[in-house]
Amino acid sequence: MATDRQIAANRANALRSTGPKTAAGRWRSSRNAVRHGLSCPLQLDFAMSEKADAIGHMLAGKGANDEQLTSTMQVAHAEVELLRIRRVRAELMAAIDVACCDPHQLRRLVALDRYERYAHTKRRRASAKL
Repeated sequence: MATDRQIAANRANALRSTGPKTAAGRWRSSRNAVRHGLSCPLQLDFAMSEKADAIGHMLAGKGANDEQLTSTMQVAHAEVELLRIRRVRAELMAAIDVACCDPHQLRRLVALDRYERYAHTKRRRASAKL
């Protein structure tokens, strides 16, 4: 059971850790997750989504049933996501100055691994259904 002193300390800490207070600070923090667009689902990127749909239809063939078509569409979407991730990684690699090795740039590069692992998992699961 928490003491009155601990409860008061928790409330004081909560008042200090509520995030940005100004409109500019809130706007800046809302943009934290939108650096490269990889957290955005592929369905919101219409050009890439259409490309993935075309690949999925081509892979499924004309005699595919609904289940096969769904699985091939999922494989195609995961593959297009992997291509997007690799393109962003190549752009970051080209922008990194090897001489100074900025740790911020290296952290951004390492953060792409999470997106790539997720896309690999989606592709593997969809492939297993085929």
